[in-house]
Amino acid sequence: MIKEASEEGRKAEGMAARKTPRTRATERTATRRRQPDSVLRQFSAILGIALVGVAVLWFIWLFVRPLHSGLISISFPVPGILPQHSSNTPADPLLAAGITLSSPASGQQPLLTRQQALFLVNQMEPQAAAHASGVDAQYTLFSYKGSGSTSSGFQNVPAWLVHYSGVAGARPDTAADPHAPGGQHDLYVFLDASTGRELLSVWL
Repeated sequence: MIKEASEEGRKAEGMAARKTPRTRATERTATRRRQPDSVLRQFSAILGIALVGVAVLWFIWLFVRPLHSGLISISFPVPGILPQHSSNTPADPLLAAGITLSSPASGQQPLLTRQQALFLVNQMEPQAAAHASGVDAQYTLFSYKGSGSTSSGFQNVPAWLVHYSGVAGARPDTAADPHAPGGQHDLYVFLDASTGRELLSVWL
């Protein structure tokens, strides 16, 4: 009886010894599986926190931007949604009126200086000069198709473009109408860069 018990104990110890390597291998495999899972969970948590932070900053920007219009604006260049800005901004609102501007040659200089052009146009348009929120002058080559018999056309004429922006009050062509809309308008005056003669003035 004692020998049989001892033999059974040895068999049990042998079986336990045989199971031990397999158990350790299984435990190692389970540990390896847990490690990628924990790393993935940490990465997901960090990514979620970052997205929440970006969303909070974006909402804060939406609320703060209307209160501070002088802040730098942020725009996303999505093709086909946002308008394309031209490098020659003063020419853009004039295209519908048949006016185009082009850059003079590098060595082409006007006989009339910028200060002289501003002085002359201020004398010609005293109301616009007095009520405009801003004024600017640009040396350019002026082209205009003309409007039939009322005005002649021009082709690449060196000219000073004097732009009065935000002129308060009614335009000259609607001043006689008491029901005409007021508000602010822009006046564009084209001055011959050689003679100082007014070529064209356009209210927009």
